[in-house]
Amino acid sequence: MSEAKMNIYQKRQTCIVGLQKSKLKMTGENKFSNYKYYELGDFLPQLNELMKNNNLAAVFQYTNEEATLTLIDTENIEDKIIFSTPVEVTQLKGCNGMQNIGGTQTFARRYLYIMAFEISETDVINNGEPDEDAELRRKKIDETKVKIIKDLIQKSHSDEAAFCKWARVKSVEDITNGKFNLCVETLDKAVEKYQKENGASEIEGAI
Repeated sequence: MSEAKMNIYQKRQTCIVGLQKSKLKMTGENKFSNYKYYELGDFLPQLNELMKNNNLAAVFQYTNEEATLTLIDTENIEDKIIFSTPVEVTQLKGCNGMQNIGGTQTFARRYLYIMAFEISETDVINNGEPDEDAELRRKKIDETKVKIIKDLIQKSHSDEAAFCKWARVKSVEDITNGKFNLCVETLDKAVEKYQKENGASEIEGAI
């Protein structure tokens, strides 16, 4: 019997677990604020190998307003997960315009990979101040985001209980900020499929 192929979410999760087992080391250091962080080179070699082995590809795109990282299932290139973040060009001391843009792109790329593959950085930096970004990812979504999720569930004609089971939460209100983008991307795809086929949503069929 042939082994069932993994879907794009299972492949992503396999890469996440693989990175966790690889014992990554932080080489980036902010001496002013006294904390360490992951440089792209700290995880990309291992991650590229994991993606290759799991038939995933990552495409980074950058505009003046937004940066995105798209994960693509190379066995079925229509299956994608898109992660995004707003961008603002940082004015670095002693750098010209292109260098400022390059630095901003590098930061956005690093941030999106960390988001996409749940790469955990130190939650508390050395001076004792909390990592606000990590804290935000752990918090449950606010009322506005809850409404966005529920509206998409309704538009895709998905079953809310089934969706929550897929998201591994008891209710939509329990979804964290860290999972929000993935939930939206999944529901957007379900809406598109329903509108195209006027049939069952993708989430109901996948669970």
